Amino acid sequence: MKRFKNHDDKWYFGGMRSLLIILCGLAAGCAGSLDTLTDMREAAPDWYEERKVELAGEGYPRLSDVPVNSTYRQQKRQLSLTRTEREQIRARFEADPRSEPADTTPEEIMAWSSRLRSRVDRQLTQADFLTDAELEALRARFDRPRARR
Repeated sequence: MKRFKNHDDKWYFGGMRSLLIILCGLAAGCAGSLDTLTDMREAAPDWYEERKVELAGEGYPRLSDVPVNSTYRQQKRQLSLTRTEREQIRARFEADPRSEPADTTPEEIMAWSSRLRSRVDRQLTQADFLTDAELEALRARFDRPRARR
């Protein structure tokens, strides 16, 4: 005797069996992917842990932990030059032709660009395109009726 009107034992147990197989397959797949994740974490490069700590906001140095440069005054004294050394450096700088100011006018710049364009244009070759008559001859030669439904 059936308990419910529309209950079919064959469908119910067959559906449960397939659902159970699918769930077992998913569980096995998830377990494999978890193993893959742990393997990836173990194979991470050396900088990964440092970056992870940095992104978490931990491991930043405190202001009191920053070393103080006590040799600043000595370094400043070593950088300061005598008057003759500064004058020699300035003379070398001004003797260099690259140190001259850019005082070219827009007209001179346009003249230079037109000279450059004409040099480039002389190097270009003329394109050898087909004429309209040659195109029509090719089309007439290869134009074939196509099969249509």
